[in-house]
Amino acid sequence: MKRLLKAVGALHVAALSSSSSLLPSGLALAMTTAAASSASSPAAAAAAGAGAAAAADGTCNGAICRKYTARNFQAALDSINAMGAIAERENHHPDFHLTGYRNVEVVLFTHSLGGISMNDIELAKMLDADVIVDYSPKWLKSHPEAKRED
Repeated sequence: MKRLLKAVGALHVAALSSSSSLLPSGLALAMTTAAASSASSPAAAAAAGAGAAAAADGTCNGAICRKYTARNFQAALDSINAMGAIAERENHHPDFHLTGYRNVEVVLFTHSLGGISMNDIELAKMLDADVIVDYSPKWLKSHPEAKRED
């Protein structure tokens, strides 16, 4: 079972609740675009006709995103640094947001395309497979889908 996706999503995904469709430790995929008729990018073509897993807190404005609370500041930095090393190796760089000293958001979006590219999807899969996050125990209790089954 893929950590990121069961499949790459439909052209418009509304906010979904956390359910079995949100995969363990997975970057949540939430895609929104104008209309299927305007789907001329490679990312939109790749996304057409499949299902998606979305974040429990809603969509990410047409990007692949992941939000979590780390155990502490050092755990948050460690996860960002590990993801950053992979992103640098792949020459595809997500936006990292660290707030409240341990709340992390990772956003993958190809600005030149104005949407999600296959590079974003592949990088998200790599981040899910290769980075182990030390989550806050309290956050993990309310997000059991994030627990790794290694």
